[in-house]
Amino acid sequence: MSQRSTRLAAAGLAAGAALTLFAATGTAHAGAAGFYVSLQTNSNVRSAPGTQNVPLLNTGSTRDRYYMDGVCYVHGQPVTAGGYHTDVWYRGTVHDSVDLSKGPYRNVWAWGGNVNVGKDPADSVGVCQN
Repeated sequence: MSQRSTRLAAAGLAAGAALTLFAATGTAHAGAAGFYVSLQTNSNVRSAPGTQNVPLLNTGSTRDRYYMDGVCYVHGQPVTAGGYHTDVWYRGTVHDSVDLSKGPYRNVWAWGGNVNVGKDPADSVGVCQN
């Protein structure tokens, strides 16, 4: 195995371990590696906090496939979907836990109803500074 392959395998194991910690509940996880949150299935990830922006990514139907780290929030466009209403949008870096060759998608936005944090805004997430 080449040195690069060994590094990629180690990175994959580390990402898998981090996902295992939070994917069991499908909610947010804070730990030594930082704050991670899973995204709902069939969620749109956008370049700005509003539905007028074309989605950069749709999370598809695999549960807990995508997760976000480096998370902060803003109050933006209010959205009602699936009986849930919020104007909270979360910014962070989205990672694909299945296909590591895709992404990461940096400085992207997800509507609060699509982010597994329990309530909006989440107590453990700070306001975006810029």
